[in-house]
Amino acid sequence: MTVLNPIKMKHLERDKSSIKIEERGYYSINLKASATTSWQEDNNESLMLRLYVDKEHHQDIILFYGGQNFTYKRLLGYMEPGTYEVEWICDSPRNSQAFAQIDSFTVEKLDLSTREVLAVQYAPKLYGRAVYTQFDNLYTDTPLEMIYFFDKWEQGMVIEYHMVFSHEDEGTPAVLLMSKWGRLLDIEYMARVYLNEQHEIDHVEYQGAEHQIKTYKGPLIDGKKIILQTATCNGNFTDEITSSYHFSFIPSYEWKIEQEAREVVMQRFPYINHVMTWEAERQLKNSSLPYNKIENISQYIYIQSSVWGIKHGLPSIDILCRLKGESEWHSSSLKHKMFGSFSAAYTGPYNHFGTAICLPDGESIKNIVEIKIALINEKLPMANVKNLSVFAYDENGDLQKYIETTFDENLDILQKEKIIWRKV
Repeated sequence: MTVLNPIKMKHLERDKSSIKIEERGYYSINLKASATTSWQEDNNESLMLRLYVDKEHHQDIILFYGGQNFTYKRLLGYMEPGTYEVEWICDSPRNSQAFAQIDSFTVEKLDLSTREVLAVQYAPKLYGRAVYTQFDNLYTDTPLEMIYFFDKWEQGMVIEYHMVFSHEDEGTPAVLLMSKWGRLLDIEYMARVYLNEQHEIDHVEYQGAEHQIKTYKGPLIDGKKIILQTATCNGNFTDEITSSYHFSFIPSYEWKIEQEAREVVMQRFPYINHVMTWEAERQLKNSSLPYNKIENISQYIYIQSSVWGIKHGLPSIDILCRLKGESEWHSSSLKHKMFGSFSAAYTGPYNHFGTAICLPDGESIKNIVEIKIALINEKLPMANVKNLSVFAYDENGDLQKYIETTFDENLDILQKEKIIWRKV
């Protein structure tokens, strides 16, 4: 473990120290730092600390949490015993007058289960987006967490990785991100690593531009790690590397795909809600596009539920709430809004899903008196909906659960809607 006295670093300044590894294994580097930047301020959103280990560029860490001390935990990798030179270089291309303060950093041996070892071994290395500028992720759509789950195929197991970004600049407009997914975060399928029975890579697929599934053709680091780059402004990837900054994320959460929505990350990692909110406040309040304009994400309630017995990819259900003293119902699907064949309702590939409802100004989750579900697709004879949780942001910007109800309801064309929660 290495602890530094607080060090202030301006643009292109360097600091060197050494670390001693006593035991071989997988390690993280935990950087506790702040900066004179703010993710809410144009042209002063963040800066980047570039990490070199034994004079080789190891990875980059974007300080997106501004003046608040925050611990950025990243994968250092498999380390043999020995002493290593560590060098930090401050890079602030958005504001050369900004500076970082490193309070400390530690090197931690990861205590991993057998499954976690596999997840870490094969976790993709990610290069940053360079579409608008050389360093897009220093001010927009920055990557925050990597999650994963295990699957099976005929020759062994599959590890599927997903990346959580702070938003997406292009693709689904913000209002529809809320209705379809219940978030402004962009959570994207990244790659599927197919392993044989000996836990060797057979092949890898990844999500390319236009959501096309591609076969990975790039190199493997240590015969195990693929290298991808965020290639599009809606979080798709490429194996053709053109950018100069890169990240080594620890697969931080095994998503229980049969039990929960991906949006569980909003509860597991509260800080991502703050970064998402700051980016929304900076980019969306003054948007000229009506479906990309969001004044206040705290006016939304955030819902997680699940739907079964339907073909994935089709709009199926709506979730609606009624407020005290009102007869109007507020709809998660914007009253089944359609844009040609594009639906505002959830149409994703998973049973468990998230959605959101925008409440009128001045209203809050505490004023909700009834919640119901409705079947909105006339081509579906039936849909089975199970359980529901409702969240909202508190005054500190943290997501809190306010309502949880357990049920198992079938909706059909003769009974298109049903009350599932009523305030006592």
